[in-house]
Amino acid sequence: MKSFIKRYSGFTRCAIQEEMAYKKGFFSHAVSQLIGILLSIFLWRILFQEQSTIQGYDWDQMILYALIVAMLNATLSFGTEMQLSEKIRDGSVASDLVKPIDFQHMSLFTAIGQSAVEGGLAILLIAAVAVLVTDLSSYLKPLSLLLFAVSLLLAFLLKFCLAYLGGMLSFYTSNGYGVVYLRQVITDVFSGAMLPLSFYPLWFQKLSTVLPFQASVYLPTQIFLGRISGREAVHTLLLQVVWVVILWFLAKILFRFAVRKVTIQGG
Repeated sequence: MKSFIKRYSGFTRCAIQEEMAYKKGFFSHAVSQLIGILLSIFLWRILFQEQSTIQGYDWDQMILYALIVAMLNATLSFGTEMQLSEKIRDGSVASDLVKPIDFQHMSLFTAIGQSAVEGGLAILLIAAVAVLVTDLSSYLKPLSLLLFAVSLLLAFLLKFCLAYLGGMLSFYTSNGYGVVYLRQVITDVFSGAMLPLSFYPLWFQKLSTVLPFQASVYLPTQIFLGRISGREAVHTLLLQVVWVVILWFLAKILFRFAVRKVTIQGG
């Protein structure tokens, strides 16, 4: 295990250094996150002016839901997939494929480094906003926070697997942007990132339960809000673990076929 961590932790450090090196991009990303959060709060404030609850969510719950979604989205950005897609497009992926390392593990540890910077900043911003606009007192229970922390970690791994699978599809096209964007749109809809899944028709909710996407956003938020607790929360964590394992090995299988499709475009 020590040798494994030593081998791949360097990719995490490099990713962190790269993120911090581009300070303008770093701060512009922070500003865009903050603007998005404030716009979301403004829109929900308008909707709550004439009613105290919407689909069973009160003001605090709805805002906390939106803030947690923003935090989860920030932990693994659109750029993660696009970097993989660009590597495939410009041919630089070839140098990674000949290295004595596992490409999937390398991608994961790189994503961890990127998320440590972007996600860490997002957590600070979102925590500050949450303290200012909501009452957090009823949600800061030690056991609930522990379950949420575990669920958050599993959600990150699940989001990575989905992003990695999306990136793998770039092997089959000369421009992966469309594939990556489509994957993200599908994920946002079925994960509850756009709206809580309880807002959708019953048939849509049933469909989402047999797909992995809800385990990356909707279920973690429900644990934090106390809508899933006790034994049900443990079952939810197990469901997340199952999806992570399934998608991880599915990605390995896809990679074996995808590398046969490598087409170098450029140097």
